[in-house]
This record gives sequence, C-alpha cells and structure tokens, in this order.
Amino acid sequence: MKRFALLLLMMLLVTSFTAQAENTNSFDLSFTERELSGSWDSAAAVTIVGTGASCTITGRGAKLENGRLILSREGVYHLSGEFSGIQILISAGEKDKVQLVLDQADVACSDGPALLAESADKVFLTIPENTVSTLTDGAARAEAAAESAPDGAIFSRTDLCINGQGALTVTGQYKHGIVSKDDLVIAGVALTVNAPSTALDGKDCVMLNGVSAALTAGTNGIRADNTDDPARGYVYLLDSTLTITAGGDGVQAETLLRADNTVMTVTTGDGSESQQTTANTLEPPGRGFGGFGGWGAWGDQSIEEAADDESWKGLKSAGSMVLNGGAFVIDSADDCLHANGDLTITDGCFTLSSGDDGIHADGHLLISGGDIRIIRSFEGLEASKLEITGGSIDIVASDDGLNAAGGADGSASADRWGRGRFSSMSGEIIISGGYIHINAAGDGIDSNNTILVSGGVTLVSGAANSANAAFDYDGEATVTGGILFAAGGSGMVQSFTAAENQGCMLFGINGSKAGVNIAIVNSENQVVAAYTPENSYSAVVVTAPGLQVGSTYAVVMDASIEGVDAHGFAADAAYTGGTSIGSIEMTTLLQGGSGHSMGGGPGGGGFGGGPGGSGRRPGR
Repeated sequence: MKRFALLLLMMLLVTSFTAQAENTNSFDLSFTERELSGSWDSAAAVTIVGTGASCTITGRGAKLENGRLILSREGVYHLSGEFSGIQILISAGEKDKVQLVLDQADVACSDGPALLAESADKVFLTIPENTVSTLTDGAARAEAAAESAPDGAIFSRTDLCINGQGALTVTGQYKHGIVSKDDLVIAGVALTVNAPSTALDGKDCVMLNGVSAALTAGTNGIRADNTDDPARGYVYLLDSTLTITAGGDGVQAETLLRADNTVMTVTTGDGSESQQTTANTLEPPGRGFGGFGGWGAWGDQSIEEAADDESWKGLKSAGSMVLNGGAFVIDSADDCLHANGDLTITDGCFTLSSGDDGIHADGHLLISGGDIRIIRSFEGLEASKLEITGGSIDIVASDDGLNAAGGADGSASADRWGRGRFSSMSGEIIISGGYIHINAAGDGIDSNNTILVSGGVTLVSGAANSANAAFDYDGEATVTGGILFAAGGSGMVQSFTAAENQGCMLFGINGSKAGVNIAIVNSENQVVAAYTPENSYSAVVVTAPGLQVGSTYAVVMDASIEGVDAHGFAADAAYTGGTSIGSIEMTTLLQGGSGHSMGGGPGGGGFGGGPGGSGRRPGR
C-alpha cells in the first residue's frame, strides 16, 4: 500500500511538470538569425545625414517632404546626424523588409511619432556598436485622437525588430514609448525608454534577447495584450538585464510570461510600503476580532476610492507564467508575481516585497527550485494548488504564509479585504521537497482542502493569537516523509489526520519565548528536529522521520545544538545544556491528536500533552 502511494505521488509529480511545460509549446519563442545579428550592408545602404530641419540623401527610396522623411521601398537606410522636427515615415510594400540603421542619430518630431512604420513586411531598427542614438516624439498629436492613431514615440503597424550592440534612448512625451501592433522583438541593444504610459507595447508579443534596458513608465513597463489569439499576447525575456519603474504593472502578458536567465529589478506603484500599515494594528472591515492581518489604507487613497482596474503587480500574466533562472528584485504595491492560470518557478534568485501577495496563481503554483525570499507580503504564496518540490523559500507574511484555495482571485490591492479572496472552498498544498521557512502573523500554512507532506523541511513560526494557527486545513492532512516543525497559537491548531513511515506529535507549551530554540530529543540524546520560532507560541506540531511508535522523546528548550542554520533548525544533531520541559511517548503515529483543534490552552506545569478537545474547530 505504501509503495502504491509513493508510486502514485511520483506519477502526479511527473504529470504536473509535463502539464506545466506544455503551457509554452504553442508559442513561437524563437529568434531568427537576422534578428540576433544586427549586421547591415553598408555598401548597399541609402545614406541620410540630418542637419536639423533638413537632410542630405544619397541613394534611392527616400525623400524629405513636409517634415517627413519617407522611406518607400525595401532596403537599408543609414541615418546619422540631427533630425529636428522631422518624422521618419516607413511606407513600403507589404512584402518589403526595411532596415533603418541609426548611427549617432538624434530624431525629434514635434507633432507625432519620431518613427512611424505605416506599412512593410517587417522593420529592422539597428543600432550599431559603440553608437548612441535618440528618438523623441511630440507631447501633442496633429491628428485627432482615435483608437488607431499612432500613440508612441516609435509606432509600427507591422513586425518591429530593434537590434544591434549600440545604445538607444526613446522618450515618449505623448503616451507610449515603443509600440508594435504585431511582434516587438529586441535583441542586444542597450535601451532606455521613458513614457507617461507603457514603455514597451507589442500587441502580439514582446521578446527580448540579450537586452540591457532601463524602462520608466507611467503605467506598464512591458505589455503584450492580444486577447483574440491564444497563441499570441505573450512576453518572453531571455538573457536580459532589466530595470523597470512603473506606475502600473512591471510586465503584463495576456497569455504567457516566460523569463529565462534574466535579471530584473522592478518597482511598481509606490512600492510595497505604500500599500501596507504596521502588521497586526488594524482590523479588516467587518471582522470582529483584533490582531489579524494589518492591511489598512493604500497610500493617500482609501480602499473605497481606488479604481477597480488599477493594478500594480511586478510580473503579471492573464494566462500562465514560467520563470527559469536569473535574479528578480521586485518591490510592488500589488502582487510581485501573479498568474491568472498556472505559475512555474524552476530556478532563480527572488527578493520580493509586496503590498499584497508575494506569489499568486489562480491555478497551479509549482516551485521546483530557486532561492525565494519574500521579505514583505500580505500572503506569501497563494494558489488553488500549491506544490513545492525543491528550492529554498523564506516568507514573511502579515497574514498566511502558504494559502491554498480554489477559484479565481481578483487579487486587487485596492480592496484587499473584499477582492483578495478566492471564490470557492477548495485547494491543496503538496510539499515533497525544498526548504521552507515561514514567519506569519496569520496562519502559517492554510489549505481550504488538503495538505500532503512527503519530503523537504518546513519551518513555521505562526501567530500566537487564538484566531490563527501555524498549521491549518479544512479537509485532510497526510504526512509520508520530510520534516515539518510548526509553532503558533493553541486555540485553533491542528495535527495531521494520517501518517505513514513516520510519526507526528502535537503538544502545548506554557511560557514559551520567541527566539528560544525548542528541540525534540530521542532516547539516545540526539536531536530529531530543532527549531527557533521567531514569534511566541503555545502549541507545536512536529513530524520527522525520527519519530517512531514505541519510543519516548524529550522536549528540550534553549539548548546548545550543533550545526543549526540561520533559523535555528537542525536534525540528527548533538546538543548540550537546555531545559527539559517534559516527555512524549509515541503510542501512535499521530500522538496528541488527529486533526483536532487544541480547543484552548495546554495543561499546567509549562507543558501540555495532547489537545484539549476533539473534532473540527467551531465555525469551519
């Protein structure tokens, strides 16, 4: 039976990884050789030298007419010098490929886009190595405002590729920075974009390869928003280094957001601190008990006044998200990472500070590797299905550390207490590997349905108050392996409902102190598991491979333990000193209760044996 359960678990894990990987198969994430090379044929190029409001043209296919430099045929156009009050207009055939080479060129248009590509098969904007060029549009538009009107400093109605090894600065004064109504591909360029709205906007896709970019945007840093084709509307970031400061979302994709080996520093809204008050100081609207949550007014705007469509997420996908390696430093007023579908993290270093959730997925959140530090959040990790198979995760949360619940979550910080909740009472948490540490002012681990622990190390320092629990679920909780050490309040704490291979103990403690280690010690005076909770606590749930039926274990506090890590964790370790506060005989694999609430404080003498009541806690 045990072998069958383990085989089933392995099959489920393989299926999970396969399903997540297939999320990217329908998208074209490839780059062509021409997109990556940034080369150009200087001998065949039309040469254009700007001298302010005029220019000198050598070659065929270009003309200056009424303040517009019109490029009308396929070919290479080499621009240098100053173009003041001039718009570059590409009006070529539908099968023509046009390459525009900016070589120490400064282009400024007073009443429209600096570069407007009205027609062509594809436009290449090449920035040669060791050159710096600029493009600036006007703050006003001559034509009447319309949905189809060009609204970027660079605006293309066809596929646009920006490549080369030089530096390009784009200043959008009217609305957007760079806009493509088809694909927007950028390779190799050192890019700076400033815009009052979106910095990079590609309707069908935005793809970056080897790009170094600094993006400052009034709304979104990067956006792909095709809602009509499930294989379009995606963002792909490869081997790039990006700094994004956005008034809205840092990156927004409609179908898929994928980043491979990319370094990102993202700030959205006014950062996480603008959306958070001191934890545990305010009660949420309509809640009758204190000491829960702590989210209050959002900057200068009250909860009721915030608009429904405002979003300040770091990385956001209306579909799925896949992050493979790199480094991410995100300080966001809303969720740092958010997917309306599935979200997968395979590797990478993450430092996340959120005014809402650290990482959120409406669907399946799968973490198989990486180093994730959530230093500020309302809830740390939240998903319908939350699965951790590897990696190192450190969470600080003002409410729940891990939360699993079914249904879609609006997850809009503008109304945290009404819109940040799931719509149904289902969800599952699966932990089969990794190292997880949680410091939560609410529930440490909270599933609206089931919890399965089969591996890894999970440490929880939950809230001390009776309204929360370090370990909490509504369905069933099963352990078959791994270590879990959860310390928190005693009023609503639960133990596992089923155990295989190893035991679990639930016990209460009087007079515990935050920052003092607690160890479970076997009859051979070896530490089975030890942990130093950061918050005071009155109940402890522990499971580890060393807990077996028929053995008696001492509970020792404030000992000197060999090999403890930064969180005071150690297993299979020697110790000296400390104070033994009691002993527990394992007469069953679920010592001290099976899924029960403690129902009140433990017994006297500083150490409580089992839970004080039976059955599910009231009101669940």
